[in-house]
Amino acid sequence: MCGDGSFGQLGTGDNQSRNLPFEATSFTTKHVEKLAFGMRHSLVLLKDNSVYGFGSARRGQVGKFASKNQKFYNTPRLIDGFPNCKIMNLYANGDHSAALDESGQLHIWGRALVGEHDDDQPRAAFPSLSISQVALGWHHALVLSGGELYAIGAYRHQKCDPTVSENAVARQLNLTTASSIHHEPSSASNLAKVPSIHGQQVTQIAAGTEHSALVTESGALFTWGWGEHGQLGLGDTCDQVVPQRVNLGDEGSRSYASLGVYCGSGFTVAVSQA
Repeated sequence: MCGDGSFGQLGTGDNQSRNLPFEATSFTTKHVEKLAFGMRHSLVLLKDNSVYGFGSARRGQVGKFASKNQKFYNTPRLIDGFPNCKIMNLYANGDHSAALDESGQLHIWGRALVGEHDDDQPRAAFPSLSISQVALGWHHALVLSGGELYAIGAYRHQKCDPTVSENAVARQLNLTTASSIHHEPSSASNLAKVPSIHGQQVTQIAAGTEHSALVTESGALFTWGWGEHGQLGLGDTCDQVVPQRVNLGDEGSRSYASLGVYCGSGFTVAVSQA
């Protein structure tokens, strides 16, 4: 590991930054399966199904507080809350943390996505969905279930018009709040289904700080959200409320059936894997 350690996110036992790679000795004898990194915290999944967190702890993103005044943990600490389930993947962004188990159950903790209190323990969210993919932003998240896309939270940026209300955004997107899911215990306060695009299923999702991307089963790429840095790939720097088709060029001669999309904080990368 190397880089900024000011919140203990390098797990060294101190808050010093490092400009050369070093071995994370806490895991020298462990079999690491998955890693996930937020703005100032780190998550590690081991082969024995244990999950560890370290770094900023202000929003509960690295597990249960030792005290309410605890701002960080600079050594890895076990995160409890996964009884009788096999964790398959970890996710982190901003001050959010999430895990997905083998049954498709989503577990979330850390900063509340919308309107509720932060949670320092993993909580099962939306148990009626069998989730296959998760993408976390800073104020929103995307989950994919059976080829259908759901959005949690809200965007702070809204199509070049900061006066647009959250309800207006939902109306423009024609989002349907899943009332049968809404009442289920969760650290997110709403779950909205994103209507299918031309009847196609979604095969991949990605999220940046405040923008999102998806790939359909035909290999078409769509982006929406914050566009200030051109990260939506639409030829401008406007924000977009609804998913917009991205022109990747050479569509007549190149297959995008296995297109992959990835989002950084304010940039997007698409990779043709064909």
